[in-house]
Amino acid sequence: MIPKYILDGLAEEDLPHLLEMRDYLDRLIMDRRRSSGGAPPAEEENGEKRRASVTYRQEWVRCGKECRSCPHGPYWYCYWKEDGKTKTRYIGKVLKEVEV
Repeated sequence: MIPKYILDGLAEEDLPHLLEMRDYLDRLIMDRRRSSGGAPPAEEENGEKRRASVTYRQEWVRCGKECRSCPHGPYWYCYWKEDGKTKTRYIGKVLKEVEV
């Protein structure tokens, strides 16, 4: 059982940090399942498609032109793994979840 003070502390974290923790926990769970001989979770569970683990990050970007306001941003991007490769997608100035 997780102590209440730890859960209360998590409630105050910002969304990108919580998503990063979720990704870390997903990797731990997958490693435990593999080491115990269990199969990785199926793509579909109870008729629902399992969502990919996604990390959201804000980044400052250089435009490549000679401008005085470089770098621009921050802009939100999301990252995920697909077929062993890291994929990325631009989200914009405002964070909104995207379907991967």
